[in-house]
Amino acid sequence: MQQTRRWRTPGWLVAVPVLTGAAGGAAPLAADLLLCGAALVTAGLLWRAGGRLSGGLRGWRLLSLAVVLGLGTSLSAGLAGTPPVRGFDVTGQLVQLPAALLALDAVLTLLSPGHLRRGGARLATQTALFFCASLVLAQVLVVGPAMRTQSLTGVDRVVLEVSCLVTASVVSAVLLLIAASPAPRRGAGALLLLASATWATTHGLAIAGEDLPLPALGGAAPAGELVGLLLLCLAALREPGAHAEAPPTRASARLNVVGQLLPHLVTVAAGVAYLGAPLLGADPSPAATIALLGCLSLTAVHRAAAARDEHRVAARLRRSEAHFRSLVRSSSDAVLVLDSDLRISWAAPALEPADGPGLRGRLLADAVHPEDAAEVAAWLTGDGPDGDVLGLRSFRLADRSGAWRVFEAGVSDLRGDADVAALVLHCRDVTARLDREHELRSLAFVDPLTGLPNRAAQRLALAGLLAGGDDGPTRAALLLIELHGLREALDNAGSEVAETTLAEVARRLRATVRGEDQVARIGTELFSVLAHGTGDEHDRLAARCLAAIEAPITTDAGIVDLSGVVGLAPLDPGLSEGQAVDRAELAVLDARSAGSGSVRRYRSELSAARDRREHLRADLVGARERGELTLAWQPIVALDDQRVTGVEALPRWQHPLYGEVPPEEFLPVAARAGLVVDLQRWVLHEATAAVRALPVGDGELKLGVDVPAAHLAAGTLVGDVTAALRDSGLPPERLVVEIAESALEVGALADDVTALRLMGVHVAVDGFGSGRSSLPALGRLPVDIIKLDRGLLSRVDRDPYSRAVCQAVVALAATLGVDVVAEGVETTSQLTVLRALGCGYAQGYLLSRPLALPGLAQLLEADTGRLWPGLTGRVGAS
Repeated sequence: MQQTRRWRTPGWLVAVPVLTGAAGGAAPLAADLLLCGAALVTAGLLWRAGGRLSGGLRGWRLLSLAVVLGLGTSLSAGLAGTPPVRGFDVTGQLVQLPAALLALDAVLTLLSPGHLRRGGARLATQTALFFCASLVLAQVLVVGPAMRTQSLTGVDRVVLEVSCLVTASVVSAVLLLIAASPAPRRGAGALLLLASATWATTHGLAIAGEDLPLPALGGAAPAGELVGLLLLCLAALREPGAHAEAPPTRASARLNVVGQLLPHLVTVAAGVAYLGAPLLGADPSPAATIALLGCLSLTAVHRAAAARDEHRVAARLRRSEAHFRSLVRSSSDAVLVLDSDLRISWAAPALEPADGPGLRGRLLADAVHPEDAAEVAAWLTGDGPDGDVLGLRSFRLADRSGAWRVFEAGVSDLRGDADVAALVLHCRDVTARLDREHELRSLAFVDPLTGLPNRAAQRLALAGLLAGGDDGPTRAALLLIELHGLREALDNAGSEVAETTLAEVARRLRATVRGEDQVARIGTELFSVLAHGTGDEHDRLAARCLAAIEAPITTDAGIVDLSGVVGLAPLDPGLSEGQAVDRAELAVLDARSAGSGSVRRYRSELSAARDRREHLRADLVGARERGELTLAWQPIVALDDQRVTGVEALPRWQHPLYGEVPPEEFLPVAARAGLVVDLQRWVLHEATAAVRALPVGDGELKLGVDVPAAHLAAGTLVGDVTAALRDSGLPPERLVVEIAESALEVGALADDVTALRLMGVHVAVDGFGSGRSSLPALGRLPVDIIKLDRGLLSRVDRDPYSRAVCQAVVALAATLGVDVVAEGVETTSQLTVLRALGCGYAQGYLLSRPLALPGLAQLLEADTGRLWPGLTGRVGAS
């Protein structure tokens, strides 16, 4: 016997009649329990998805409530013991309508108003067309059979029609969700559409299945309900949210096409069902006819709306393409578009050759320079060391004239974008930039004036030569050639003449050396030669270079005469580039001290002397605090009464390693280290304080302190002298400041000398006659004392010329009222000549060597300060 049972459908699924046989009983109860459990799980997942995506009572949470509401109404009907009924179950349909309406509201709240507005009339007609086609199918396949078998009238007919309308509305709303949503949301929409279609099919079977000869319907209906719930869960899990943004993919593009075709497919199915109904012995209802006419009308409206949209899109595409082409033509960057096979599907006009085959359709690896093909192919296929199609790469393409130009390309991988599906190369022509960089690199290693390699190139060549092995460097040498006279040519004739002279020197040096030798200009007046050879070949080459330099050079301004010195450093095994240059520079300094035209080889003594100077410079810092600096005193004797009338304070340095270091050695070191001013300030304070405490005989003992030009140039001399006199209490007229004549020629320094004289301090010209002095200059110097240089006095006793010069200086000084002190008197004959010439004062080893302060005090106390060669009781050096 055939029995009808109403399924209490959970969620938004409605009651389904199931055909069961005699074996029914436990099986329907198990099916009910399984569906209830699945509905509860689905409701929980939907509620959680709603909280994750939007929150509030809308969307997926409303859908969750619809599932719970449908489950509750079904359970209530089951618990109430409603007996099974035959035919159309009006009560079962009514209790499920609230859940279905809530589900419709839930789907509508998932829609974004902005996306709906962008869909426009085309989307509205497309949805309406699907709705009308769904109504036709419902009328033909559900309402028709139900009316034919059960003759429903009144309330039953109304409930049936409303149930069909609600079902069509829910499915249409889901289709609208797919069409109006962005690409990331279409997957979830497709699953929701499948769930709603499953529900609609199950719903239709529930209404029209009473008289359908389908024996398998009893098992298919619960399975359909479970499938619908499962699809709901999957849709909720895949839902990214209404505002999710992502580039379109091929899958989303296919879903979009399916969403656009589905209304037409359903319309075709509706038409076929409508026309096939009479063949099955059933006449379509008037509602089905009206709905079909609505489908036909909406199809025409949809076609018109689609044509209007296509026209707008086509116009927009034409404008966009024109805009794109204008941008590409005006852009400095060219664009290549490659398909999946790395063939050029589009190329910017700037990249296309003027004639011959174009780039389109060619493999990029075939279009680039053959040497770049493998690297470009590995880059674009991801087979390179990076493994990704990323970064910048350079390759060469032929231009319109056929010449190869270098392009730097960055790539955008848009193969995953359904609208592009290509690799886009943004190419920039960097040929000019690379040419400029090459030119700059050339300038970095070439002297632009002479065309010779510069210092950087010379160092690279030297480093390469030294790294060539243990045998190579021993056959080579580095020559440094220093020009003398170029600065005078620059001052007298101008820069053009100096540049012409340098270019000629460079030409001569290149012509002098051998082919394997390298000439470089490494400084304003400094050239270098990396010379190869053995034995004394390097010395002969240095002599030839000097001869080439010293030959007169003819310029537009006349003849320029140059001279020079050469420092030669053999490149011994194990030398570094810096050590080789350092040795050559030491040899140049040695040659410079020997005079123009000198050639000097490097000797180990030069490094030792330099190391000593560096050691002294380091140790000079703090030497005063360590008590290593002292003062020595050299007496100055009046030649008329043979008494000590003054002393000169001389600094001394007792080095813990080198012993006593003479002032001639450590004072230049102090000047280079910037310590000379501080050192001289200490000498002033110590000397004035010590002389103030010395015994004074018949006259006041004067103190002479040598002041270097650096102290005078510092601008602190007047203040330092004032402070020393104030602290020591020494009268200003007892202090003699000794300054070199060359320093007095500077106008700003002469003001300080004038200020010292106004204070009462005496000023002496130190080292007069050393080679830069002139007799007329004595009348212009604001000084009180002239100290004759020891070099002028060395031959005064046997050279008439030297004697005449000394006599002239003494006579002029007497006329000007200036005292004369002879320095460095070492022989009795010199002292005799000086007395005969009328020189007033003398100092030197003949009279006394520099003394310590106790020895000076003893000298001043003995014999009332008389000091003369041969006197008994003379105090020696101490």
